[in-house]
Amino acid sequence: MLVDPARLLDDCERAWREAGEPAGDGGPESVVRRTTLVMEALVAHVLLADRSSLPQDMVFARWPACTVHAVALGEQGESLRLGQLLSEARARIVAARPDLGRPRTDLNAPATEARWAEAATDSRWITAAQEAARSLGWTWHPPVAANLAHTPPRDPATWTATTPPELRLGPGAGSVVLTLPGRRAAAAPDWQLAADGESFTVSPPHWVLPGPVRRVEATDPAGTTHASAVVDPHTVLLAFAADGHRLPLDEPLPVAEIHLLHVGTLETEGAQVAAVELPTPYGWTGWTLSKVSLAGVTRLRTSQAAPDSWLDVAAGRSFGWEGGAALPWLTGEDGAPVWHRPPALRLRRRPGETLPWQVEVRRPGHEEPLACLTGAPGALLEPWQHVPGPLLGPYELLVHRPGRQRGRWRLTAFLVEGVEATPSAEWRLLAPYGGLAPARLDLRTTGQVTASESTVRFARYEIARGLVLRDGTSEFQVQAFVPHSEVRLEVDGRPLSWSVRPLDIDAADLARDSALTVRLPEQAVAVTPELALVVGGTTTLHTLRPERRTRTRKGDLRYALAALTDTVRDCAKAELRLLVAGQSVHVGTVRTQPIAEDVVPDGTGLLLRGLRHPGELTARLHTVLAPWQQPLTVPVDDSGRIPLPAAWRSAGPLVVSLRAGTPASGPAPAWPRLRDRDTLVLRHSLWTSPITDDTAAAGTTQYLGGRGMLPRGTDAIPYQWIVAARGRDLQTCGAKETAPAECLRALGEAGPDALVGAADSALRSGELASALVGSGLAALRVREVADPAAVRPVWRRAPLCALLLTAPLLPYLSDDPSYGIDELYPEEAELLHEVGQFLGDAGAVLLAGRDDPSRTVGRFDTHARALDQLPDIQQQAVWRTARVVPRGLLDTDTRAEAAWQTFRDRRTLQSYAVREECGEWLEAVAFYLDDGHQILARAFRDREPGPLHGPEEAWMRVPQFSLGCALIARLAAAGDTRAAKLEGGLRPLWTSIAAHAPDLTAVDLALAECLVIAETVQATG
Repeated sequence: MLVDPARLLDDCERAWREAGEPAGDGGPESVVRRTTLVMEALVAHVLLADRSSLPQDMVFARWPACTVHAVALGEQGESLRLGQLLSEARARIVAARPDLGRPRTDLNAPATEARWAEAATDSRWITAAQEAARSLGWTWHPPVAANLAHTPPRDPATWTATTPPELRLGPGAGSVVLTLPGRRAAAAPDWQLAADGESFTVSPPHWVLPGPVRRVEATDPAGTTHASAVVDPHTVLLAFAADGHRLPLDEPLPVAEIHLLHVGTLETEGAQVAAVELPTPYGWTGWTLSKVSLAGVTRLRTSQAAPDSWLDVAAGRSFGWEGGAALPWLTGEDGAPVWHRPPALRLRRRPGETLPWQVEVRRPGHEEPLACLTGAPGALLEPWQHVPGPLLGPYELLVHRPGRQRGRWRLTAFLVEGVEATPSAEWRLLAPYGGLAPARLDLRTTGQVTASESTVRFARYEIARGLVLRDGTSEFQVQAFVPHSEVRLEVDGRPLSWSVRPLDIDAADLARDSALTVRLPEQAVAVTPELALVVGGTTTLHTLRPERRTRTRKGDLRYALAALTDTVRDCAKAELRLLVAGQSVHVGTVRTQPIAEDVVPDGTGLLLRGLRHPGELTARLHTVLAPWQQPLTVPVDDSGRIPLPAAWRSAGPLVVSLRAGTPASGPAPAWPRLRDRDTLVLRHSLWTSPITDDTAAAGTTQYLGGRGMLPRGTDAIPYQWIVAARGRDLQTCGAKETAPAECLRALGEAGPDALVGAADSALRSGELASALVGSGLAALRVREVADPAAVRPVWRRAPLCALLLTAPLLPYLSDDPSYGIDELYPEEAELLHEVGQFLGDAGAVLLAGRDDPSRTVGRFDTHARALDQLPDIQQQAVWRTARVVPRGLLDTDTRAEAAWQTFRDRRTLQSYAVREECGEWLEAVAFYLDDGHQILARAFRDREPGPLHGPEEAWMRVPQFSLGCALIARLAAAGDTRAAKLEGGLRPLWTSIAAHAPDLTAVDLALAECLVIAETVQATG
């Protein structure tokens, strides 16, 4: 029942003041309820003010929380939605108090809505909102994030209210995706994602995870951040229902057939688990995807999980769909199944549970329920019986206890009642010369439902086709497909994306633990297919048989390719053909030469010279003078020509990365590796720039092109980071020679502002590390955390910089009685919560002053010397387990991965380590640390490589030099003036080494910070 408007304002204001600042992770229900409450309070006050002849401007001054919320809505591009919310709130208020609908003056609701929407974007109301936030003690600020991608602003009307993203298995269980609510459209607003410190800008309907991460924070177009935990290093297991939805591990797993993505073997109590291994999802190297039945199982865990990380299997009944029928030929845009016969909902029942469950059926993003039901624990409900038909499109079920906010469940289902589909074939086979056999899908609809196509014909290289289903008032996007054969390459044990086109395989990759997986229907492998290496179209040089993998799906065949390394060495090109069912199917081409020799301008595009790849080819272009821009992906035509949009024809020097086939399903790399032989550089190219554009991005582009001065100010800091981090490549490609050095100098002068601005650069921690060293920010002294609210967002996108900004608070994590955490303000305590997630378990151990559990990890000693003598493929096998499970920066696996990356670049690092000055600086660091810094000196000695067998092994000193420099820098940051002088001398050589060992530099900076803090606490405690 609605509250009387005369009491609404006082009650709301008292409740908000008592509750404090709204948390960013309150959940969608909290956000919707809060917004509804705010709008009703605003409208109630306006109606009451009108009857008492009070000025309308008193609305925002009367209730501070209302001011902040409403202005934020308008400022985030939601002014149209703000007017709609005000209109709906006015209707509810007038329904409760009809007398308020007849004001003394002519209050026109639409005009009021327009005035408020306009006021919410007016600078006076923004100032009022800041004053209101300050009076409440909140930390709200207008958003000022830099637009690094230079994308045009989105139309707010194209984005609707969203539900939180959901983690699920992608189509065919070939990937793990994060669904992003919203429509697939050219004007669809982008989401900003932060995954373990790496930033991505993506569009709906989903994002393919590039690999295992601990946490993903997704910020929707309205500015709301949703946090999704992905991998827990203690359980190292993800569970998915049969339809691909993720199952929470804090609830018992259902007694049903599910998918488990895990590291190690499955261990069970009760019955033995029946498992079938499926191909590893894209990017999840070292993990196993198993399809299991949990009948009779009481508990399970993986062999790599923590000893107490057992997962219970439901003793009663768990939530889930039962019955119904899904169309195997249609999916939602995010790969979700499409039900043409709606399923029933089984409610959870635990022993002793008696309280009923309430189920609300909604449209995603809408607050008003379409139907409400109540059921006893364990009951089977038909949630759709009271929903008006036809049942078409996505629906959301909110399951909760009546009157309780905790323990809520959210399930989604895409229904297409009245739709039938019939394919011309149950499975599309690979065609002999590439692609798939053609197929057809016939659609039949009944009632009000119609489809954009009644017959879908799939071409040779077409695996899915978008369709639009309509019910007369709304339309919904679905994907039509027919199950098909496909092939996939693995390099270094890392599975790439599936393809229906013949793969392009670089011969240099054959020795890198490569393999080819072919997916066929199970009935096609009665006779084991062989993989043949053929030259000249007829001559077979070698044949391979698939690996014997008894627990895998029968039709998934994996062929190890390392045996072909020597055979293809003298061939310019060879084909891989699968001999199956009496046919020879072309599944790949092995190249021993680059795709093309050079790239040159050609009228309205580019032309590849010396093209050696006759099949489909894709070019990804990066502009050198604006390296922060998203790359442009363009198909290459048969003549080797790359057409360019008008804006790119005068963008200046370009970096062109070539790839056979269509673009990979994962995120595009932020910047290409110039050393890849299929990466070409166009150094001399026309460049013009708009004179009227005075943004920091345009100014930096002008500067890189040799015109004007380097822009300064906070808006320019993200671009300075990018230029500093990629300076060597930019110089090589034709940018201004002095640009990297000048950007490093500017960052050093900006001080703490530069560390905060790193969050908008979208650079990895490793990329930031080399710029931190070269700019001197690694030794910057931060005396206090003046604004914890400004530092906290930095943890999401630039955690290494955030660690340095948080350094004054780190002693409070030491458990020393002199540093009681209860002394801190709540904002400071929340900031410290981020430290453990970034550093990992080892960070807490080090800050507490205990022995480093991984003290020798990263040292190059006799083991590294022996590894140096092994072939590349054996080196890969030794290091393959590193980073299988994402862990904190200071945990063993992360340190081992950083050391491995340094070891791989040891030939380049040798040129720096062999210098006489490197040995001299090592002696100087050792002498300094031995003089009063025993904890640091011991860590430094733990990195000693031992006696070297000659100057050719100088690269083995790099890890010790890196840690020594980091220790000196963090001592300087702690106020040690002698260390500050020493750091200045070390910096030039350290910067050069950090550029080639960025991940090791990041680890060492964090390790040094923890060690210095521990030493400081012991000295002062």
